[in-house]
Amino acid sequence: MEVIPTADMTAETVCRALLSVWLSRFVCPAIIATDQGTNFESSLFRQLSNILGTNRIRCCAYLPKTNGLFERLHRHLKSAIKAHENSKWSEIIPIVLLGMRSAVKKHINANCAELVNGSSLRLPSDLFSTNKINTNCIQTYVSFLREKMSALTTNTYICSLK
Repeated sequence: MEVIPTADMTAETVCRALLSVWLSRFVCPAIIATDQGTNFESSLFRQLSNILGTNRIRCCAYLPKTNGLFERLHRHLKSAIKAHENSKWSEIIPIVLLGMRSAVKKHINANCAELVNGSSLRLPSDLFSTNKINTNCIQTYVSFLREKMSALTTNTYICSLK
């Protein structure tokens, strides 16, 4: 999950954010689901999608349930931002995202960071943890990581079938 605060929603700003933030951290997406906003329907965004080889899927306008995953993310993000007293929401987005990325999803017994990176995020509270993995033996550590990734893959696949 990625959230990019922008000054406006023009096509140029959206394309610049996609290139500078998303593509610099992740791979080029095969599919981008968008609403039918003018920024996503612009010739600039269409050309960028063609250059990247990305297919665009348009969600129905004014029908939020067609993009339920985004709507749920937006709802959680708004309530997390409102929980902070800081009026500059763009300043608290990073800490809100840290909380959202590190929260364990009960149905898959993993968090977003584990699904993307293969390991949990290291949080400040981890500095006080005494349950450290012994990385002295590389083979043991590699086996441990393989088991964890296998379990994550299996759980994610099972949940996607539900």
